[in-house]
Amino acid sequence: MSTTADAARPEFSAAELLRWQEAGCLLGSSPSPFYAALFGRFAADCEQGSAPVADLLARAPMTINAAAPLRLFGGVHRGVLVAEFPELAATWPTTEHPAGDVDGAYDLLRTLFASPPASVLDALSRDPQTNEVGRSAALALGLAQIGRLTRKPIRLFEIGSSAGLNLRIDSYFCDGGATTWGSPDAALHFGADCYEKQADFAGATPIIERRGCDINPIDATTDDGAATLMSYVWPDQFARLDRLRRALEIARAVPAGVDVQSADEWVDRRVVTVPDTATVLMHSVMWQYMPDAVQNRITATLAERGAAATDDAPLALVSMEPGPQAIAMDLSVTLWPGGDREVLAHCGGHGPPIEPLE
Repeated sequence: MSTTADAARPEFSAAELLRWQEAGCLLGSSPSPFYAALFGRFAADCEQGSAPVADLLARAPMTINAAAPLRLFGGVHRGVLVAEFPELAATWPTTEHPAGDVDGAYDLLRTLFASPPASVLDALSRDPQTNEVGRSAALALGLAQIGRLTRKPIRLFEIGSSAGLNLRIDSYFCDGGATTWGSPDAALHFGADCYEKQADFAGATPIIERRGCDINPIDATTDDGAATLMSYVWPDQFARLDRLRRALEIARAVPAGVDVQSADEWVDRRVVTVPDTATVLMHSVMWQYMPDAVQNRITATLAERGAAATDDAPLALVSMEPGPQAIAMDLSVTLWPGGDREVLAHCGGHGPPIEPLE
């Protein structure tokens, strides 16, 4: 997550990036002690002098947002998942041995980084793609609110869609306590462990159209795409991995197209109101990564389309992005005509735990 200081000082050393990521892996409700320990070990190597990992990380932009350590370890994790690194896999966390073998992994990774394979170098050239399906548990609250307020079926458009897993949001089941969303027979459930108090899904309306866009989308229906998505989930976060596996199963059965295009151009072309429907633009934990010019154009387009929206053809924005303190995410809805914004919940970057507001 970027800060004002990041903007003033965009370049960091390998040790600083690794320390920053080490701290990040220990935050929130779903930490990764395994990755945190490894990032700490390699940060210490860099601080003590020359280390192969420093040269590797320098192949990517040395900024917080570029997430070079996550690129590197995403490539390694992918190799474990596809059986490219069987010896390393023996040190990786499992449900039977959740802590993994940090010492063994560290020794093997030092050797690997000294002579990195092509697959790891390729990962360093790519932005991490974390299509976190847990965010659907929060985003569903926003879509339900739009249904209650407009009583119209939803045309759903998402920017920063990655593989489009959150576009398939109505194929998951959310149990808010007194009310629910989706079918109890769904392969992926979000229940009481995800919501800190009762969540209101009453009045939700059907999604009759869905489409997304991304600069570099992933095809979730292929084995290659599935492995890439899995590789960016930290290996000792078993709940996230289970959710993702279930969402990938659903993705093979539920189509959701994702266009390759800049978000501002796509919003201008796609997000147009239609009578007797609620047109919804949705995004989650991606706004900060877009250039100012792209953000400004999207904001201007929404203002223009919102000014022309009517009760019969409303426009809405569902946003899950960092709140004012950048500690938790704000799940908010803005609805036109009117343009009033309401924060419905606070949640983590991966979705749960979700705290619906009164």
